[in-house]
Amino acid sequence: MKKLITLLFVLGLAFAPQVQASLADKIAEAEAEWIVGSWEADLDGNKVSLSFNWAIKDHVLAFHFKGNNSESYSLIALNAETDEVEQTGYDNKGKKSKGSWGPKDDMPMMTLTSKDDNGNDSTMGVAFRRIDQNNIELQIYRVDADGNLGDFSEFAFEMKRVKAKK
Repeated sequence: MKKLITLLFVLGLAFAPQVQASLADKIAEAEAEWIVGSWEADLDGNKVSLSFNWAIKDHVLAFHFKGNNSESYSLIALNAETDEVEQTGYDNKGKKSKGSWGPKDDMPMMTLTSKDDNGNDSTMGVAFRRIDQNNIELQIYRVDADGNLGDFSEFAFEMKRVKAKK
C-alpha cells in the first residue's frame, strides 16, 4: 500500500501542470510595467500615437501604432515553447510584420521585420527608454541583412503618456 501511494504521488508530480511564466512576469522581470498605456508625440507637425493594452490579462498585449499615413495592430505574447516574447501584426496596407522582444542595455526593445513595397524584408529595432512616469523616448535602430543591430540609434523622439480613449 505504501508503494502504491508513493507511486501515485510521483505520477502526480510528473503530470501536474508546470507553472509557466506569463508575459506580465517577463515585463515585471525587466522592470518595464511602465510601457503599458497610451503614448503620443508630435513629429514635425505629424501626430504619432502608440498604445500597449492587455488583450488577455497578463498574457497578451495589444499594440496599436498610428502615424501620418500608417497604422498597425499587433499582438505580443510569450511563446511557451521557446520562452521568447513574440509580436505579430498587420498594417493598414495589409502587410504582415513579425518581431521579437528582448533587452537593449537596460531598455525593452522590439525588433520588427516586415516587407517593403518591393517585397523585400525590412527590419528595424525600437528601444523604449523611460524618462519618468509620463514620458518615454523611442530609439530607432538600423538592423542589417544579417540581423545585426546598429551600435547607435538612427533616430530618437520623446512621447508623452495620454489617458486611454474609451
